[in-house]
Amino acid sequence: MEEALELTDDMEKQGLQPDMVTYKIIAKGFHLLSLMSGAREIIQKMLTDEKVKPDLVTYTILICGHCQMGNIEEALRLRRDLLSSGFQKVVEARRLLDTIKLHGLEPSAVTYTTLMNAYCEEGNINKLHELLLEMNLKGIEPTLVTYTVVIKGLCKQRKVEESVQLLEDMHAKGLAPDQITYNTIIQCFCKAKDMRKAFELLDEMLIHNLEPTPATYNILIDGLCRYGDVKDADCVLVSLQERNISLTKVAYTTMIKAHCVRGDAQRAVKVFHQMVEKGFEVSIKDYSAVINRLCKRCLTNEAKYFFCTMLSDGVTPDQEIFEMMLNAFHRAGHVHSVFELLAVMIKFGLLHD
Repeated sequence: MEEALELTDDMEKQGLQPDMVTYKIIAKGFHLLSLMSGAREIIQKMLTDEKVKPDLVTYTILICGHCQMGNIEEALRLRRDLLSSGFQKVVEARRLLDTIKLHGLEPSAVTYTTLMNAYCEEGNINKLHELLLEMNLKGIEPTLVTYTVVIKGLCKQRKVEESVQLLEDMHAKGLAPDQITYNTIIQCFCKAKDMRKAFELLDEMLIHNLEPTPATYNILIDGLCRYGDVKDADCVLVSLQERNISLTKVAYTTMIKAHCVRGDAQRAVKVFHQMVEKGFEVSIKDYSAVINRLCKRCLTNEAKYFFCTMLSDGVTPDQEIFEMMLNAFHRAGHVHSVFELLAVMIKFGLLHD
């Protein structure tokens, strides 16, 4: 092995860059001699080489070598490195599973879940079910993450009833779903415009003493704004505020956007001020976003109302906001408003008289 390494050093001195095949041969040599530390050094060298990166075969050589030597922890660490390096595609994940089986090792729930996640990303529900069945036949208990991955895959295909069945299976097996699992299905019901079912799942979370996260409420508020009634979303927001339940800025911006779509600038301003009162940081971009939405919908009076609110809040408009409003007034033929706005621009030094 020393001669092989010297030869690669000579190659580099001569300006010849070792390629993937060269590195694999050396790594395999270290593996056959059970010199896994040397093989590891080769991998590190490849990682620092911009032109050559370790592939699945290279990692497999290392993983198998450590397994044969009984270094299971090191093999698992390499597997984590493999996955974090971007080897998440189905083919590569499948090869890893087959390699593990080939060497007489039993795949774990983590291995199966990794492959399931790859199939989930490409929307292959049949393969997800096959792997879940294979786990059951081998007596490998699916974990919370396993179920969540399958549920995510089902929800991507809008198979919401099947995802609910899996949720029930989890409870039957004594495996408690977490907020991520519930949020995934709740969002699926929202997209299916079935807000009643979405809120039933919220109630189920509370029954099981599972505290909904701010993301849960964001999903429900967004669902009501998009597929339900904005008035119901308002009621939910008020109810959450009264119970001092923590919300994120997203919940407020979602409501503001919904009111802008309806042309209700006064309500949008009210929610905007609530957002400020709750201590969320508000920038010129937040004001600009609201004015932009109103202008795009030709709601010039409403945009003007919000603009005046902005001025009364002591916020100085920027050039972009003025241009949006000037274009909107011009399209609407509001000549008087155009001149009023130009006067304001002169006041703020954005236009010379």
